[in-house]
Amino acid sequence: MEWTSSYDFVNPNHYKSSTKETWEMMVDIWGKDAFISYCEMNAFKYRQRLGKKPGESIERDLDKARWYESKAQELRGDDI
Repeated sequence: MEWTSSYDFVNPNHYKSSTKETWEMMVDIWGKDAFISYCEMNAFKYRQRLGKKPGESIERDLDKARWYESKAQELRGDDI
C-alpha cells in the first residue's frame, strides 16, 4: 500500500471495515470502563514517546493521544 497524505493514521478505514468499529467491539467484549482505561493508557503511551519513535512525527503521536483522550471523555460523558 502506498502511503499518501490522505491516509488516516489515527483511525484508518481498516478499523471500520466491519459492522462496528474496532473500538466498539472492544467495548462489547471488555466493557466500557475497561475500554476507558485502555484509552487513558494509550494516550499516556503516545505522549511519553513523542519524538522518540523513528519515522513517526510528534504530531502523529499527539493526534493518536488526543483521539484516545477524546474517546475516553466521550464514553465517560465528560463535557469536552
